[in-house]
Amino acid sequence: MLVGRGSLTFRCYAVSGKNAMPSGEKIVERLDAFAFTGLGEAEEGSVVGWIAGEHLFDGAFDIDKVMRGPYAVFALRVDTRKVNGALLAAHTAVEVAATMEAEGLERLGGARRREIKQEIKRRLLKETAPAQKAYGVFWNVRARRLYVQSTSKTIHEHFRGFFERCFDLSLEAQVAGVTAAAYAKENGLLEALKDARPMQLTAAQGEKPAPKRRAASVA
Repeated sequence: MLVGRGSLTFRCYAVSGKNAMPSGEKIVERLDAFAFTGLGEAEEGSVVGWIAGEHLFDGAFDIDKVMRGPYAVFALRVDTRKVNGALLAAHTAVEVAATMEAEGLERLGGARRREIKQEIKRRLLKETAPAQKAYGVFWNVRARRLYVQSTSKTIHEHFRGFFERCFDLSLEAQVAGVTAAAYAKENGLLEALKDARPMQLTAAQGEKPAPKRRAASVA
């Protein structure tokens, strides 16, 4: 299985909205409507879409496979293709030099250089395979809690907007402060929490910082 294996790190979200506990059939329907379709062969950038959890090419959203007890389990696939800038510059320089020699020119105009560069870029994009990654999604529908198998800011920017557009629901990241406030509210401790402030860890006045350790050398 693609998701849920090995050591995992997550970010948790609270799910809210008009229908924050959709049926399994509705979830499968929306996953299929927003399934991963891929990048065109000459496209640069990133594209996202849903896949099922078995492997990178698993687009079969079967309800018995997606729904695992109270959880809906699927994955966000992100494909990214980008031409290496140094490689593009090198190919362009070679092609510009060859063009000037073939046409007996001492220099090439800016418009012609851009045209050559764009043509080379299109060719390199066709030759460059996209980076393909998938991130597990574990949605406890009854508890209205969702876990994404990544802590990358970029991935969560992709995920959050895509999920909210797909399911017409809202997500709120359950960071430490939000979690503490929710716990305090449930247990009547909001009054004790109101004066809480972030702790700043600094050396005591007059205390010297610990000396840096020197690496041992071997003669």
